[in-house]
Amino acid sequence: MTLSRAIALGLMLFGLVLHTFTWTVMASSFSPGFWLLSLSPYMASALLYFAFGKPHAAAGAVILPAVLDSGAYYWAFIGHQSDMGGLGLLVIPIWNILLLVPVGAGVGWWVGQRVAQP
Repeated sequence: MTLSRAIALGLMLFGLVLHTFTWTVMASSFSPGFWLLSLSPYMASALLYFAFGKPHAAAGAVILPAVLDSGAYYWAFIGHQSDMGGLGLLVIPIWNILLLVPVGAGVGWWVGQRVAQP
């Protein structure tokens, strides 16, 4: 298994565990819509990885969303200094899927092309 495959699979698993825990245990009520919205960057990465066989693009697509999701979890549940931390659980997934996943996938694809060249 190459490093890009391990990173992609590890981050997809991280996102699945983090958001499943967040929306089933930490939230006051389970919302399938918000859970699926939160998982959308990881589903896009899984599509790149499994359907198209692009591990570099899949890894690039979830690196920044995983960091932002970790920060949103921290702000909402651990270090909540204000009541606005929960808003990140809605806003961050939208930013992830609209901006960070396409940019990260493009950068990851470009890196994969550069690594494959002799």
